[in-house]
Amino acid sequence: MTTEQRDRIDGRTVERLKQLSEAELALLARALLATLGQAELAPLLARHEHSVMITSPREVYDLLAPEMSGLAQEQLRVLTLNTRQGLLGNHLIYQGTVSACHVRVAEVMRPAIVQQASSVIIVHNHPSGDAGPSPDDVRLTRRLAEAGSLLDIEVVDHVIIAGATFRSCRESGLMPMVHEHPDRLSAFTRGLDRDDRIVGGDLE
Repeated sequence: MTTEQRDRIDGRTVERLKQLSEAELALLARALLATLGQAELAPLLARHEHSVMITSPREVYDLLAPEMSGLAQEQLRVLTLNTRQGLLGNHLIYQGTVSACHVRVAEVMRPAIVQQASSVIIVHNHPSGDAGPSPDDVRLTRRLAEAGSLLDIEVVDHVIIAGATFRSCRESGLMPMVHEHPDRLSAFTRGLDRDDRIVGGDLE
């Protein structure tokens, strides 16, 4: 095959991708991102989510509660974000028991590295219906925040979904202060450091 023929095929492939519906592109992106080794392809495949902005725990809940609030098992997901809090991807990392001793930091942070994300939000559900963070949740939150600091990837929050309620670990004061450069914190984080508090999904 000549270079010209290959270029024509590549061009047709890109055009077909552009013609996919948002739902079709989402399915394709999530299937391929799991095996991608080239970070530069990730933003193209995730473009269907770029218009979604995540600026509060409520928006995290609204995005994921339809899928996670009624689950019989725990799931842990990672939302990867760009510098403007635009959603790059929604990644299912674990399903089953989510605990600090079983969750591998490398697996959680891998999507952010692949997509060159500037920040992440950790999300998991409590099938019990109690959104209160367990001691394992607290330990996991701190481990991930410390790892993110080393990787220069901000862990802006850990949101726990439990039925019709949710809890923000940052709002609950459970996020460790590991950042050496406060000016690099996201707008999401700076907003949550104000006096407003969200507990169980309601503003106090």
